[in-house]
This record gives sequence, C-alpha cells and structure tokens, in this order.
Amino acid sequence: MPRFRRSLHLPRRLRGSYLRQRILVSIAAFFVAYLINFILPRLEPGNIVNVIASSDLLPLQRQQLVQQLGLNQPLWNQFLKYLVDTFGSFPPSFGVSFAHYPLTVWTLVSTALPWTLLLVGVSQLIAWPLGVLLGAWLAWHRGSKADNAMFALSNVMWGVPSYWLATILIFIFAIQLKIFPPSLSTSGGATTLSAGAVVNILGHSFLPILTLVILNMPLQALVMRNNMVNILEEDYVMAAKARGLRQRTLILGHAARNALLPSITNLALSFGNILSGAYLVEIIYSYPGMGYLIEQSALVRDYPVLEGVFFVSAILVILANLLADISYLYLDPRVEY
Repeated sequence: MPRFRRSLHLPRRLRGSYLRQRILVSIAAFFVAYLINFILPRLEPGNIVNVIASSDLLPLQRQQLVQQLGLNQPLWNQFLKYLVDTFGSFPPSFGVSFAHYPLTVWTLVSTALPWTLLLVGVSQLIAWPLGVLLGAWLAWHRGSKADNAMFALSNVMWGVPSYWLATILIFIFAIQLKIFPPSLSTSGGATTLSAGAVVNILGHSFLPILTLVILNMPLQALVMRNNMVNILEEDYVMAAKARGLRQRTLILGHAARNALLPSITNLALSFGNILSGAYLVEIIYSYPGMGYLIEQSALVRDYPVLEGVFFVSAILVILANLLADISYLYLDPRVEY
C-alpha cells in the first residue's frame, strides 16, 4: 500500500535559503547582543563595592570583597566566567547575584519575568484589537473631521513618554481620586492564586496596564489605518463596492482582512519597543518585573543580574522578530524579499 506522508504546506521560500538566512541573522544578532550585555553594565562608573561599602570599611576588607566577587580579574577572565554561567547549565544560572547573595540570577529573573509577561501580554491583548478596530474605522471614514482629529491625537499619543504618562495617571487615579494604588510593591506581592490575591494583583496592575494600552494602541491604529486606506483603493475592493455588498461585508471580509496582515507583523516587530516601554513603566510603578529588577541592579552595579535580564530580553526580542519574518511570508505568500 502506498504511504501517505503529511507535510506542512509552507511557502517554498520558507523551505529554502530564506529560512536559513533569517536564522543565521538571528544567531548573529544574538551574539552581538550577548557581547553588549557583558560590556554595557561595566561601563558604569564604580562597582558594587564602591556603592555599598561604608566609610568604616577597612581597605583590606574592601580588597577582600573585590576579590571574592571576582571584580579584580581581567575582563577576559570575567567574560569566560560569563560564558560558563550562561551556557554551563540549563536553564542558565547566570551566576550568583552580588546584591542578593547567595541567590542565583536565574532565581531573580524567573521571579520577575512572569510579572513582565503578564503586563505586556494583557496590555497587548487589549491594545491591539482596539487599535485595529479604531484604525479600520478611521480608514473607512478617512477625510472626515473625526478621522482628522483621531489621526492627530494618535500621532500625539504615539510620541508621549511612558514615564510622563505613568506619572500623570498616578497623580489622577492614585493621589487625587484614590481609586487605584500607586505601586505594586506594598501589597501586590502575593504568592498564592486565591480569588483575593488575583483581585489584589489586578487592582495594583491596572494603572501599569492602562499606561501601556494608551501608549501602544495609537501605533496599532495608525498602522491599520494606513494599510486599509491603501487597500480601499484597490480594484477588487472598488468592484465589490460596485456590486452593492453590505458595508460590514466590504469592511470585514475584503478590506480589513487583507490590511490585518501587516498589523500582525508590526505587533511582533515592535515587541522590542513594547518591552522597553514596559520596563520604564515598571520602574515608575515599582512593578516587580524585569524593568524594576534592572533599576535596582543598576543602582548597586549588580553585573550578573543585569547580564541575565538583558540576555533574556534579547532572546525575547530576537525570537519575536524571527517569528514575524516567518509568519508574514506564511500569511502572505505574495510578499517578495
């Protein structure tokens, strides 16, 4: 009997040189980011001994602490240790934290990462659909007063600094109205998933999530609007409109469906900006995620923690970009690179 093998019906370009090229580019980007992760924290003046050591610390004690942390070693020796701490185990330990000894860096990162993923994930689940719907509406009503007003507002909100918006929301909702707490650090660190803990976490996370939604929704709306405006001028859309199709069918079935593909790709390509914006928001709200961990580690020059956080961040951004490149070809085979 003949054998039937199931195969993935991927575009031909995904099976050939394009996929290999994108993977090689991603690997090269990873190693560049990996090297920068080692160099960047060490460009800060001083080290953890200078930061935390009091004036009463004897010079001999200071020297012993520097030797114990390995800060007196040459850079190449520190880099070799960096390699071993990263690739010597799975998951990588990234070494021991200077400021939270004897906890490993992975312990701290694995505790902070779910908070950041929660913040980014929930905010994008809200911002992306709302932005797409708003962009489709603006494109269909292009040229109207509402379109001009919303288009201008979206451009303005796109350029608003995250720390400024977070400060304004804290002042309004936490200080003046006293509806939401200003930070998560006081009572939001519950470890159980009881109903009360979930309500507590959502209450403390509302303002950070709202900040990211306000910051990211205009970008998605602008991308969707511009894509849909171009598609509405296509011949097949004009022909469908001339046949008397209902407005809802014309928008959802013809225009929005095709304009959605670049919006999906833009969501993945802008993941780096979304993540960096989330880090700044976490710092303002004392939200116990990766951004807050970066701030606390940078203040005391905790090199291993900074290296671990930057490493995980680089992996997330590179994977998001790689998936965007592959998914766009899969979703729209007409695209040529």
